[in-house]
Amino acid sequence: MPAYKHILTSLLLLTVAAAVCLDAAAETTDSTLAAPSTLTGAAADSLSAPAAESAADVVYPMSAERRAKLIAYSKLNNIWRFAGFFITLAVMSLILFTGLSARLRTWARVARRKFLVLWLFLALFVIADYLLNFPFHVYRGFLVEAKYGFMNQTFIAWLGEDLLGLAITIVVGIIPVWLLYLVIEKTRRWWLWFSAASIPFAVFVIVLVPVVISPLFNKFEPLQDKQLEAEILSLADEAGIEGSHVFQVNASKQSSKINAYVTGLFSTRRIVLYDTMIDNFTGDEIKFVMGHEMGHYLMHHIWKGLAVAIIFIAGGLWLSSRLIPPVIRRFQGRFGFNRLDDFASLPLIVIFLAILSFLFNPITNGCSRHMERQADRFAMDISGVSGETAATAFDKLSVFNLSDPDPHPAIEFWFYSHPALNKRISFVRNYRP
Repeated sequence: MPAYKHILTSLLLLTVAAAVCLDAAAETTDSTLAAPSTLTGAAADSLSAPAAESAADVVYPMSAERRAKLIAYSKLNNIWRFAGFFITLAVMSLILFTGLSARLRTWARVARRKFLVLWLFLALFVIADYLLNFPFHVYRGFLVEAKYGFMNQTFIAWLGEDLLGLAITIVVGIIPVWLLYLVIEKTRRWWLWFSAASIPFAVFVIVLVPVVISPLFNKFEPLQDKQLEAEILSLADEAGIEGSHVFQVNASKQSSKINAYVTGLFSTRRIVLYDTMIDNFTGDEIKFVMGHEMGHYLMHHIWKGLAVAIIFIAGGLWLSSRLIPPVIRRFQGRFGFNRLDDFASLPLIVIFLAILSFLFNPITNGCSRHMERQADRFAMDISGVSGETAATAFDKLSVFNLSDPDPHPAIEFWFYSHPALNKRISFVRNYRP
């Protein structure tokens, strides 16, 4: 991803919290590599169900051609997990060591007032990072997705939404960045104060995103299949989630990938189904998926995930407060600044947080995988579907999203926020409530 998004990852806590506690941002690509369809018996018989027609009769069950695609896509994803990380470091280092960050800060001083100077600097920095990342971003975000049959947009439409995301980053990102530099200037324990102040802001963002940000990219409307809606609401009532609203979203506008999620807090809480899932999953398969998402909500994974994110941010910023000053002293001539509270230090902070995030992946992802296993167990208890039905749902995720069901253990340990799909399939097949 472009490095500017690491600002949101680390400072807004959006991606960190979401990756740990919500499936909304997860495209289930952290479960991919070549394996034949694992279904047998009753699950294989269910393939003739009406809901598996249209696109499903082409994609599912998996053909030899699609299996080859799954292998290639998974290998590329594994390479990109490392490539994306090093590209981020390279771009941030370029901005830093060429003195570009310092020049952007100097240019931003035309705004005179300190807050506006920071905001203008942030906008210039984000745009510079976006432009430097653009070839890599187009390759991975558009060309690769189009090559493997996921992309449903023209390049112009894709670019338009990408630029909209860039604008949102500039508008919303000023809040945590301003807070960060404010506390750096005021106190030596800035890392602690910033982490504490991030909690209400992160909650505000989680509440805001479903009703303000997400509708800018997709159309959310009440579930059109009223029978399915009634079954999902009945399941929600049984689970103790009262006053729920079920929405379908035209996710096929961007991609053919499949997903569903429960998102928001308080009055913005909602159950969301991708139209791609509605078209290709049976009612029972959707009930299992919804049971899983409800499990996240009822077991307070959003709050636990937020706690993990805050601990990571606090620990990462504490380490940064110890490690960054010597680096600034060593390279201040190249950087063009000599203090951490100088706005031009932002790419240096991003570098440290990106490195720490990469190193802490096993911990944060381990917490996430634990929550996913809990949600799988809850879904089996509440949905009342058979193990083979649940296995079919997981297998379809693998086939439709080209997700590796049996990744290398080291890749799963370091990068996967969800357990490998083969493990999840084995669990649901053998689980007895």
